[in-house]
Amino acid sequence: MQIEIPPYVASKTYSTPKVSSVSFITDLKNNIHYVLLNDTSKLWNFILSSQDYNEILSFAKKQNLQEILNPFLSELKFRGLIESDFIEVSFDNRFIKYVINERSSNANTFLNYKQYMLSEKLSLLYSIRLSLNYTCNLNCKQCCNPKNLYSEMTFEQAKSVIDEAIDLGLNIVSISGGECTLNKDFLRIAQYVRSKFLELAILTNAQKLYDDKKLLDSIISIYPSIVQISLYSMDPEVHDNLTGMKGSHYKTLSVIKKLREHNIKVTISCIQFSYNKGSYIEVKKFADSIGCDFLTDCKFIYNTDNKNLSAKLSEDDIFQYYLETINVNKPRSKDDIVCSGGIDRFEIMPNMDINPCTYFYYPLGNYSKVSLKEVRETTVKEFHKIFKKENLKDCFKYEYCEYCLYCPKYCKSDEKDIFLKKNEILCEDARAYYKAYLKLKELKSTQVGLYIPNEINY
Repeated sequence: MQIEIPPYVASKTYSTPKVSSVSFITDLKNNIHYVLLNDTSKLWNFILSSQDYNEILSFAKKQNLQEILNPFLSELKFRGLIESDFIEVSFDNRFIKYVINERSSNANTFLNYKQYMLSEKLSLLYSIRLSLNYTCNLNCKQCCNPKNLYSEMTFEQAKSVIDEAIDLGLNIVSISGGECTLNKDFLRIAQYVRSKFLELAILTNAQKLYDDKKLLDSIISIYPSIVQISLYSMDPEVHDNLTGMKGSHYKTLSVIKKLREHNIKVTISCIQFSYNKGSYIEVKKFADSIGCDFLTDCKFIYNTDNKNLSAKLSEDDIFQYYLETINVNKPRSKDDIVCSGGIDRFEIMPNMDINPCTYFYYPLGNYSKVSLKEVRETTVKEFHKIFKKENLKDCFKYEYCEYCLYCPKYCKSDEKDIFLKKNEILCEDARAYYKAYLKLKELKSTQVGLYIPNEINY
């Protein structure tokens, strides 16, 4: 007698100093989260690994849990977390500790509770990002990815990383590129991630998903936890000009709408450049109208190879952007910015270099020569010793420095091509943020009822 786990279920079980076992479950189809504790968590974890009723019953007897097994299975079936013909549906409401619906007002409860349960210093490798390839099917003017690099991660390489990371606490895998859908093993890797009940995030420009309807249907069928797609403007001409590909706007919108029709969570990213400044306002309205999450920013990375400096916003434009998006009640902290790169996350590059995070190219080793576990126990510790505030010689000299939104590790970068004139790009951003903060603070103190929007996705 078999028990099946629906394809929309994601789950991870941990042991913490606070509880012997805690399972975090997400119904990716209906965006509902569940939390199981102790005995029911242990049962659930065994159900995921076995799915054979007789084996599950034997396990329950050894744990003295046979009396609650069938009622527990009945509630799981009622919730849609398992499928089985021989199990009756009933609603007992005594086994699942928390039920959090993302559409409700307590949508953050699950994430807050998860963070609380894992707050004991467990040193979990919570997420990894697999950059599958460098190649892309667009020619974006702002692109900062290096040219003439053609490495591509294979399924076997990705599987090895995922399997090791699972043992280190892995919860979510992000897949990106270049354009990740161009990797010949893209779908196979994505399916493997979900076969392990891990959450899957896909970062894509959506062009191949439009061209290959079978691929799009396959992605929908495995229920990624999020698909992040860049939409630079609601004006097709602006978007297509920025991507360098006529018709890319239409394809992007079509895929976004198709994913939402199947209730797949989509994050629309609208990063601001000189070519699309101010566009995030209309894009956010569109995102809200079809139930998408929204991400905007104005960060910029210069690459001499791509010669993309013309895409950078001016300092005045950055000031205007922050004037419209920051929250005056949240000044930047004066404390050291604590980076958890390499501790709770890694990015694995197409050539299998292991980076501490997505936004900072600083190889800690190559996976063909060293394991994730070894890197975390050795190189990562040295990495964090180097990047202390007191070692950032060009930073924290001015009042605006504490308002810098860039990771301080950027400032220590030896990659001279990335930043101009001693990190001029970073400093312009910090000055603009600081001026916007002071302006908003002044306006708030002199005007009654002034609306100051919440800070967006920093």
